Amino acid sequence: MTKTFKSYLREAIENVKDKRIEQLIQMGRVKMEDGRQLYELTISELEHEYRCMKEKKVFF
Repeated sequence: MTKTFKSYLREAIENVKDKRIEQLIQMGRVKMEDGRQLYELTISELEHEYRCMKEKKVFF
């Protein structure tokens, strides 16, 4: 059985999300201010938070 394009796309998105979550944790962000865990965020929200943290250079 071959993988469908949709399954490759889903896997790629999950890999990007995992990478951003790992980077945010390294920057000191383990939870959002509204109480949500990083894994609950969309890829867009993770990207936004990463850019904000990077701009502020908030590293612990």
